[in-house]
Amino acid sequence: MQAGPSPFSRPPQPTAASPFARAVAAPHESPRNAPASQERQALERQRRSGAQWFYWIAALSLINAVLAFAGQEWRFILGLGATQLVHEMAKSGSAGTKAGLVGVALIVVFAVMGQRAVQGHRWAFLLGMVLFALDGALFVLIQDWVGVGFHAFALLMIGRGYAAARQLPPLDA
Repeated sequence: MQAGPSPFSRPPQPTAASPFARAVAAPHESPRNAPASQERQALERQRRSGAQWFYWIAALSLINAVLAFAGQEWRFILGLGATQLVHEMAKSGSAGTKAGLVGVALIVVFAVMGQRAVQGHRWAFLLGMVLFALDGALFVLIQDWVGVGFHAFALLMIGRGYAAARQLPPLDA
């Protein structure tokens, strides 16, 4: 068998110096704006990544609430401690429906914070971080250090998203 060029090899690519390559790489931008555009895209990805932590918190809290009402004893650590506290308080009294509604309201608040933060609203990052830090204080009070650690990590990731959002122009600009 004779070795020849592979039928699967890539065709020659235009060099970066050619005008055709610049037009193909960024047809709607000038080559001078390409690094700024790439930096902006990186910041937007980081903002979105930080904002999506609110969705994770809301989703895992919802799963925790469903598990609690189903009588299960295990929980996700990253969920809200407040929803777990409300459920435990409801166990000791007859306020199960009210506790469920309060838990759902807290979950909805975090989902809305996620939606607004993904859209780039800086206030959503700040309010969400304050609320989640207060929720983390519940874990400090009960000395659940693993829960504290996960809350701290999530706050760090959300904070990175907020830092990226601060570097981007405001929504009304």
